[in-house]
Amino acid sequence: VTALNSAEVYGYKFFDIVTGDEIVLKGIDYYPRPNTGSLNVNSVDYFTEENRHIWERDLVYLQELGVNSVRLYSVDPDKNHDSFMCALNAAGIYVIVELAADCPTCAITRDAAPDCYPIDLKLRGQAVITQFARYNNTLAFSTGNEVNHFAPSGKPEWNGPCQKKFLRDMREYIASCDSFRKVPVGLVAADSDRENNALYYNCQGNPEDEYEAAEWYGLNSYVSCDGEVAEYSKAMGFVGLANDFRNYHYSIPVVLTEFGCLSNTFPTEDEYEGQRNFDQARWLITEPDLRDQFSGGFVFEYSIELQNAQGQSEWPFQTFGEQNYGVGYFSPKDCDDVDSPCEYNTLPSFYHLQHAYDTNSTYFTESVSVVNKESFVVSTNRAGRTVCPSNFPSIQSFKWVTDKERGLRCPPKKYGHFQCPANLEELRGNTEPPLYVKKSWFQLPDDISIYVIVTAIALFAAVCALTREKEDFTHRSWSMDLPSSFYRIKDEEGSDESTGLLSMKDVSHGAPYMAIESDSSQDGA
Repeated sequence: VTALNSAEVYGYKFFDIVTGDEIVLKGIDYYPRPNTGSLNVNSVDYFTEENRHIWERDLVYLQELGVNSVRLYSVDPDKNHDSFMCALNAAGIYVIVELAADCPTCAITRDAAPDCYPIDLKLRGQAVITQFARYNNTLAFSTGNEVNHFAPSGKPEWNGPCQKKFLRDMREYIASCDSFRKVPVGLVAADSDRENNALYYNCQGNPEDEYEAAEWYGLNSYVSCDGEVAEYSKAMGFVGLANDFRNYHYSIPVVLTEFGCLSNTFPTEDEYEGQRNFDQARWLITEPDLRDQFSGGFVFEYSIELQNAQGQSEWPFQTFGEQNYGVGYFSPKDCDDVDSPCEYNTLPSFYHLQHAYDTNSTYFTESVSVVNKESFVVSTNRAGRTVCPSNFPSIQSFKWVTDKERGLRCPPKKYGHFQCPANLEELRGNTEPPLYVKKSWFQLPDDISIYVIVTAIALFAAVCALTREKEDFTHRSWSMDLPSSFYRIKDEEGSDESTGLLSMKDVSHGAPYMAIESDSSQDGA
């Protein structure tokens, strides 16, 4: 199998680490949620060997679309992902991997800082990193999806320090391990309080802490929703977005991690209303104004989620609905991808996106010039970090309970890189997680006498009893023995609002936003 070369960040662009060519992301958000059944919930890891029938079905369509990247919203670090990642690698597809998930302690919460950063999240993030940093085609890690949705309206500083502290801890963990690649760490924000959030995550409040700021920034932005606008210069939402980031003098790559808003101004095609033309996708990779500010993006999304769309547009989604985001949908209506396999049905918008991403098309070859790292010169006004907004407290001003948890140790070097086999069928049926996930960091070789082990443990316990400090710093093993609900939880009322996958979009205002009201009792937090 011809492997993708790893990516690296230099200045405000992604580059191929071998050829030096710029990587412009032609991506799609991938969450193949079936219509019914046990897999019809948030934060399911569809990318394991057990779910091979799902991603193997979809890989054909991802290749047909011409994407070079997908974004995953949730993975389970205790599962094996070798087959999935190697199959994408062979197809020329990079992956942005989310470190958080949908459960009460698996993501930054609604609480005010510093209580919004759970210890379990730190451990989970490290576990995901140790798994996915091994793969060449892991483009980047995201430390959260739309965390600013879970702050009171207009107050991103409410839980923003937790997001930044988690990001900082993950960067430090990667830097401390010489056994795997230094995969860039960033985050994904909703497009509200645009300036405050953008400046905050690119600023370095403590000049002595090099890990505090993001290495890339993702923005879920739903702008320019008029389907009748065919020229970039008249798409004022996109023009304004580019102008804003130009004024921020941003020094790291910016990716539109969700884009492509819905509108009934898009035409009806083949009896399906509101079919997006994806001029936005074409502009993003061909317009010099946008190419200068953004490293491409991810269309939201691969498949319509019946759970979110029903009530506004009934299956098979021929009428316009404000949640009909997919470029395809699953049938039959009651398929669950367990007992009843789902079949993917493409929509007219699928082929519009395919055309927008076609690198052989005339408009693409005439408009796009590939930048090489050797000739790339970072603009002087984009060479440094931004100034931190005054409304955000520094992360150093808080006492973090997560600092008491040193977390996972780095894996041995021999486990730090996974080489995909020439014959991918060799991976079929392998459900075992990587060896270092199963072994405790303190495990001793098998040939050591049990008496030596017992004696050493006794001596160790005696020393610890004499020198134990007041605070109990723990050091966890590789495998976190947590219940299955750690990775997938649905609340008692069956709500799909979560801290992991958020797909309920407020398209009427051009950007998704679901704010909570400030609790007056916590104003002093």
